[in-house]
Amino acid sequence: MPSIRRDKETNLNMDEEEIDDGRKRGRREHDGDVEPEDDDDGDYNDNISSPPPNKKKKKKSSDNAAEHSPMNDRHINPTGKPAEAGIIQEVYVENFMCHRKLSVKLCRNVNFIHGQNGSGKSAILAAIQVCLGAGARRTHRARNLKDLVRKEAGADCSGAKLRVTLLNKGSDGFMPEVYGDTITVERCISMRSGGFNGYKLLDQNGKEQSRKKADLDAMLDQLNIQVENPVAVLDQEEAKKFLTGKAEDKYAFFTKATELERLDRCYANIHDNIMEQQDVKRRAREGIQGFIDNTMKLKKEWEQFNEIDEMEVELQRCRAEGAWAVYKEMQEKLDVDMREAQKFSKSLEKRRVELANYEAKLNVTDDEEIALKNQLEDLTEEARLATEAKRKLEQDLKIAENPIKAKERDIKILRTEIKTAEKKLKSARRRLDQARQDIIENQGNAAEEERTRTRKIAETESDLARAKERVASVKEQVRKFLREYEDLEDPRRNANEAQNGTERQLNAVQQKIRSLQSEAGGGNNTLAMFGPKCKPMYDLVQKYSRKFKGPVAGPVGMYLKIVNGKEQYAKIAEFAIGGGNLDRFIVTNQDDLKLMDRLRKEVGCSPRDCAIYMISPRSTQEKYNTPAPPDGVETVTSVVSVENAMVFNFLVDFCKIDESALADSKESSEAKLLSENNGKYSIRGKVKKVFCLPAGDLWQVNKGLLNIVSNDRPLKQTIGVDRSAAIDSAKHELNAIQKELDRNKREVKAIGDQSNRAKREWNVHKKENEALTTKITKMEQLLEELKEQAEASEEVPTIDTTEFENDITVAEEELDDLKKKEITISQDIESLQPGVEELKEKLDETATRNGKILDDMDKVEAGLEDIVKGQNRRQEVVEKCKAKVREREQALIQQEEIVAEAKETVANALLAARKVQFATNRQEKRLEEKEANGGIAVDGVDDMNDEPSEQDLEAIDIVEPRHDLKRCQARVASREKKIENEKMRRNLSEVDPAVARDKYLRAKKALDSKMEQIEAIEQNVKMLLHDVKERKKRWVAFRAHIAEMTNLSFDEFLQKKKSAGQVEFDHDHGRLNLIVQKDNTDESTQTNDVKALSGGERSFATLSLLLAIGESLETPFRVMDEFDVFLDPVARKLALNTLIKISKEMEHRQFIFITPQDLSNIETDPKLRIFHLKPPVRSSMVGGPQQQTLNF
Repeated sequence: MPSIRRDKETNLNMDEEEIDDGRKRGRREHDGDVEPEDDDDGDYNDNISSPPPNKKKKKKSSDNAAEHSPMNDRHINPTGKPAEAGIIQEVYVENFMCHRKLSVKLCRNVNFIHGQNGSGKSAILAAIQVCLGAGARRTHRARNLKDLVRKEAGADCSGAKLRVTLLNKGSDGFMPEVYGDTITVERCISMRSGGFNGYKLLDQNGKEQSRKKADLDAMLDQLNIQVENPVAVLDQEEAKKFLTGKAEDKYAFFTKATELERLDRCYANIHDNIMEQQDVKRRAREGIQGFIDNTMKLKKEWEQFNEIDEMEVELQRCRAEGAWAVYKEMQEKLDVDMREAQKFSKSLEKRRVELANYEAKLNVTDDEEIALKNQLEDLTEEARLATEAKRKLEQDLKIAENPIKAKERDIKILRTEIKTAEKKLKSARRRLDQARQDIIENQGNAAEEERTRTRKIAETESDLARAKERVASVKEQVRKFLREYEDLEDPRRNANEAQNGTERQLNAVQQKIRSLQSEAGGGNNTLAMFGPKCKPMYDLVQKYSRKFKGPVAGPVGMYLKIVNGKEQYAKIAEFAIGGGNLDRFIVTNQDDLKLMDRLRKEVGCSPRDCAIYMISPRSTQEKYNTPAPPDGVETVTSVVSVENAMVFNFLVDFCKIDESALADSKESSEAKLLSENNGKYSIRGKVKKVFCLPAGDLWQVNKGLLNIVSNDRPLKQTIGVDRSAAIDSAKHELNAIQKELDRNKREVKAIGDQSNRAKREWNVHKKENEALTTKITKMEQLLEELKEQAEASEEVPTIDTTEFENDITVAEEELDDLKKKEITISQDIESLQPGVEELKEKLDETATRNGKILDDMDKVEAGLEDIVKGQNRRQEVVEKCKAKVREREQALIQQEEIVAEAKETVANALLAARKVQFATNRQEKRLEEKEANGGIAVDGVDDMNDEPSEQDLEAIDIVEPRHDLKRCQARVASREKKIENEKMRRNLSEVDPAVARDKYLRAKKALDSKMEQIEAIEQNVKMLLHDVKERKKRWVAFRAHIAEMTNLSFDEFLQKKKSAGQVEFDHDHGRLNLIVQKDNTDESTQTNDVKALSGGERSFATLSLLLAIGESLETPFRVMDEFDVFLDPVARKLALNTLIKISKEMEHRQFIFITPQDLSNIETDPKLRIFHLKPPVRSSMVGGPQQQTLNF
């Protein structure tokens, strides 16, 4: 019905932003996701499409309808290939409903499941629903899962098992590094107590990876699988409700299928919450001003009590500082005098050493020269003896080597004789063989038995000879490999010990690295230290990193390290930064700020958790240039190292870390940073605040006044120490030790391989030797038996071989004797070898000692030469040195007298300073106890003894004054005058300090509580209002877009049957009506009442509406059960052809159609597969269960 369709192109912008539950919306283009577009102007309802007028309209040509059809370019695979993630590859059921075991392997595009009623078609749909998270009631087949277990399995059935295998390829795959190309969801339904009931997630190899329902939900959310959405999975019950429902029911079905209903409920709840919080905020603001005025009044009253006492204590401190300034001046003068005395003393000592050296050289006597000559003679004699010993050892070595050389010559001769004997033996055997061959040839066939015996004797003797030759070489190999194995035992043991030692070193270095890393802290595993939401927030930022338009940093604490060597300032540095800033995240633009706000809501952050700070994009390039800390103190920038430029610049801009100084104590920091001019204070340099150890107390100057803030909260440290240099050094050492260990292992393996090879060879040759010995014994016995048989034979050979046999025996005995002599001589050589080696070692030792003696002789000769030269010149130098020594001695005596006087003056100044400091400490203690008591003086404190003992004075440490003496005197005078004026101006005797303090603290606590509540409410209301407005605006546009696309698609589907139609939406009243024109060329066939249509026409129209609504879904697969039961043959054929065509065009989606109707006219191909289920077994018993058809 072209007249009903809208011809104008609709340009509604879909926002792909994740709404509430993070599900994906919107379509994808071939080059990526469509960017979200927000409407900045207009009211919510501007985009609501009003219901179309219920009247007949003129038709337009079908060509014009096709030209403007949204079907022309809708079903194009965005990626140009079949879907890779989320579609069903296989469904497997076991003992489920009517199936004992069933496996259905689906194709990626179109699947038809066909079978008679009762064959188990819908059981496959129920298995998909149950396995992918739906409950038993959602299947409309049972109230609980146990009712779905196959009844025919009997009482012994343990339960049912379901598996659904999903493809998990491509960029949309769920954790492909864990599950691979497929994910199998296994659902177990146990009928026995103690059995497993739940889900299992299996990877592509069938290995279990998880049993958590949360992981299943995350996977379904990632792949956008919605088994409880009636459009995605339409079972028989939902189809019945949709077919017979009213306009309101169809509209409710539409909003539920598109999730518009759930989102609308969520927005209504948010709006109610906003109203409640605004009412609470209004009531809180009405009563806050009274709290503020009362608190300020009480604070002013209470603070007046402490001002006079603090001024008096400050005066005493100035007096103490003046006393220490006097001591410092005296001490500095003493230090100058002592350095001068020390300089004279060092010069005198140096001159005395020079004089002693020159006198020692001058007083060298003839005896000393004679001693050196005697030493030279002794060394010469020792060298002669060493040379003779070397010569004797060389002779002994030659004598010791003579027997070895002689025996080696004997072995050489023996080996020549052995070769000659072996040749004689072979020659004798050839003659014997030839004689026996002659006997055999002469005797002919008559003496066959004798010839056989003779042949055996010849063969046995030949084999025996070869075996004896072989056994000799084998014995030699046995001895050789045994010696080789024994020689390798000590190297093998030493190599193993070296390897074990290296492994111990390696373990020690690894432990050291772990300890350093533990001290360093930080990293991904310790993010929870900065806040409970830091770790999940950080994980989400990493997950959506590609959606950010600029760099993102956070949490701030993970980029901070304490500089090595400055660990004592770690806690106050973190206190100066502020613990609430360590969990912050930093962005550079508004879009990233909005995205971070959404992530905070998804994590569930409160207003104080993981706050977002936006800086300029220029601040991400390099760190700000900050001044160096003042002399004697540190700043946060010098104590904390920040590796990220964004974080560093944020801390400078927001936390002012370059203006926060860190000091060991309040006194030392004031001395180095505080200055006063005409009663007004100022801080040197750029420093604005000073934090002091140990408690983190803070002082600062505001409008010339010094403000001191005490910290009562305990300090903590979450920032790690920078141990990177130590860790790198340890890792370098670890690499070196690892390489050494690898070398040790290779050496152990090489020696082990050699030892094992020698042992194997020794065993092989030993076994071979034993086998040959046994074989020789057997052959000798056999040969003896054959010879006895030959002697007993009546047949006497014509040729006597006894002489030849005797020749062989003589040759063999001679050869054996020679080999025995060879073995004996070899053993003698081995026994002589240790003595020769010992002589060689002694010879090397003697040669080394002789070389050392010659070096000593050279040194003694050089000493004698120095004694002879320069005697007169040394005498002249000695006289000059004596004159300089006398001059230095006189100067040192005078300087020591000056130092003694200065020490006495310093001691007196120190005593006076300690007495003043003792009085100051007593006064400060009284003030501290008074402050600790709430501003009230403690009883008995004024009775303390103000006269210090010697022990008390000795216990007072020397204090470094901040100002010189003149400045200290001026400060004392200024404070005395100020105190006098204040005492005259004030009269506070009639006020109770304890009561004023308690009133102030109670009022302040109440005020702080009210302010925190109002601030939290304002922040929540502001965020909720902005969020719900944006969401509602997108929701209205989203609803209008889906309604318009559903209307156009509905008409397109009806056009396939030469009909037309329109979906009439009444969003205000929640109704959905269908307008159908049976003949798209005849306006008179248009009707607003679907009930006026035939059953097939009504079913086809309803099916078209279902397909139109489904166009808005992005679920990877859709299932429709018995969708064609009410269609007439023509409508059913058209509907099937339409479904198949549309489904094939949408090859990035999978479709599963379940029907009991005939499918014989559908041809299968690679994109379409038909599964025929076996018909059910019908009971033929009278009164037994029969197949039934339910009336819809």
